Amino acid sequence: MGKKVNIWLDDATLRLWEKIPTGERSSIIKGAIQTNSNKEPIDRKYEMIKVKLIELEKTNSQLEHLNMQREMIEDELLYLRSGEKILNISKEHFWSQIETRALLYSQHKSAYHSYSGKSKYSIFDVINDKIYISNMRTGRNNSNFSKRTIDVAIDRLIAHGGKIPVGQFIPVKMHEYTVVALHPQLFEKNGHVCWIDEEVTPVTEEMIPHHNGEMPPEEWVSNENFLAVLLDGKKALIGQGRKIVIFLKEKHAHFDVELDNFEYPWQTKHWLIIGPGMLYWGHEHQTQKIVSFPNTSK
Repeated sequence: MGKKVNIWLDDATLRLWEKIPTGERSSIIKGAIQTNSNKEPIDRKYEMIKVKLIELEKTNSQLEHLNMQREMIEDELLYLRSGEKILNISKEHFWSQIETRALLYSQHKSAYHSYSGKSKYSIFDVINDKIYISNMRTGRNNSNFSKRTIDVAIDRLIAHGGKIPVGQFIPVKMHEYTVVALHPQLFEKNGHVCWIDEEVTPVTEEMIPHHNGEMPPEEWVSNENFLAVLLDGKKALIGQGRKIVIFLKEKHAHFDVELDNFEYPWQTKHWLIIGPGMLYWGHEHQTQKIVSFPNTSK
């Protein structure tokens, strides 16, 4: 957008100015300014300094990235040399699980979030062994990842002992959010992507007991009226009646309710289990991952 400026002209120049058609005056001034600026002498030293400063900034950025990579590799070597038993994660089974669940997300236009809950995504398509993601804020839907990306991420996860800093599991944020949202044994906690190295069961509708108007147990255990679950990795108790009712035991970025609030739990009558461990609710295609453990019964 331009800016209006004032210029001073002597009487003789003013008379010449007035002879110029009003529609041509601006273009004449612009041409004169551009012609004059092109004739300015170039300070070669100054131009070289500018170029070198840009090169230095780029090099510093590359060094910072390399240092982060070095620290990550050193951490992985430290763990692998520690004698600890490494995780046994089947790459084929891992990909098969997230691909199958991604197809269901795509069919139902399921929405999921970043860890903070601020950004929102959905699965645009699953085709040619690739999962395509849609950023629901920008509408961009061409970002994708394949099994090759996942295989490398699994190696990193194993080398970190099943607990890896956010962003190091998969460097592209929305890809990491997607994989963690889809896989039953992954969750984010305290800035880390964590692997559940024990048996978990993706929750089905039949597994959710009727609460019969009863209050949930004080501890995170299942009973005849409530099922103890991990809701996106957060401990919760869930029961169903006219509505599905969820009592949160840990803070969840997507649910603005108080913990252990027996009077006002989170609840909705608009819900559906679209596939094992996939709770679909509300009118905006919200979908949360929900799994249980066999050893949480009272």
